Amino acid sequence: MRCFICNGNATDTPFTHGGISFDCTGCGAYSISGTALHLCQNDLLAFHVERSREWLAERREEGEERPIIYALDDLLILPR
Repeated sequence: MRCFICNGNATDTPFTHGGISFDCTGCGAYSISGTALHLCQNDLLAFHVERSREWLAERREEGEERPIIYALDDLLILPR
């Protein structure tokens, strides 16, 4: 599987409510909600790579081992 943030190699496992958990060498461990995943899979929105990586790093510094990305987290942008 490919990372939904940076398109790099990643392993994935199912996550609650239709989401997916990823382990990416570039972005680290994170989960995506089913709604955010649906928006990305249907090319309605895409991740802003740098903003997403910064957001993930901030959450990890706050103690979240595997941050969860929701559709309303302001990390998604219109695809090019």
